Amino acid sequence: MFGPRQILQSRLRYAATKCQLISRPIVRGSRHASTNTNPTTHGVTPEPSRWPRRLIYAGIFGGLGLAAGKWMDNKLAVPPFPGTGEDERKMEEIRRTFEHGLPIVKQLREDPDYREADVYGNYLEEELRQRITSGPLRGSRGLAMQKVFWNDKEKKAVNVVFLGSGTEGWPTIVHGGLLGTILDEHLARVAIQNLPERTGVTANLDINYRGLVYSGNFYTIYATLDQERSTDRKAYVTGEIRDPLGKLCVQASGLFVVPRGYKLRKIGDTY
Repeated sequence: MFGPRQILQSRLRYAATKCQLISRPIVRGSRHASTNTNPTTHGVTPEPSRWPRRLIYAGIFGGLGLAAGKWMDNKLAVPPFPGTGEDERKMEEIRRTFEHGLPIVKQLREDPDYREADVYGNYLEEELRQRITSGPLRGSRGLAMQKVFWNDKEKKAVNVVFLGSGTEGWPTIVHGGLLGTILDEHLARVAIQNLPERTGVTANLDINYRGLVYSGNFYTIYATLDQERSTDRKAYVTGEIRDPLGKLCVQASGLFVVPRGYKLRKIGDTY
């Protein structure tokens, strides 16, 4: 007669034996095994070499790395000085893209309600060099090109502008302060066109940044007069910056006034 201890030991031996049987690999021989089987492989199919695949991957990623490095070198390189041969070549490329590569330009030119004009048409060359956006920021490195399309019926203007690498704050990212300056000027254009004095100053400018603006590309700046709130001495204007695909990057609103007791120069009709 077995006691509790003997029963427990018997069960443990049985469990151990069962585990050993389960863990052993089952090997079955074949009666019809061919004697011509390759003795070096023992019936196991050899794996294909991985070296060709590795070489292909190395070539692909190496090429991508070189392309990315060249792109980054171009982005981090010192931009050409205005008036140099390199600057003129880049300016010609920018003008060609504006004329033939921007759907927004084609669309605005086909709309009879819009009138196209160059910026700063009322300024002399000496005056242009003293202004921040037409002086230090001239050339392919800065505000390489600005064209304004004015819609008098809707009291709105569209500015198509190229932002060069000299406008950056962080590498490849346009400085937020510069975007504020561009918006300030463009909203003021709409305000001044609707102030009888044809001049004014910025009283308030509110800006909300919605997305990154990258250098080396064209952007479209919109501005519209709030006709219900505006008067002969105050102009309320809203605006925004959009990228080439129409994505919203920056929103703004501003108040522009004609100061009392201080005579300002009239800007005129060509911005």
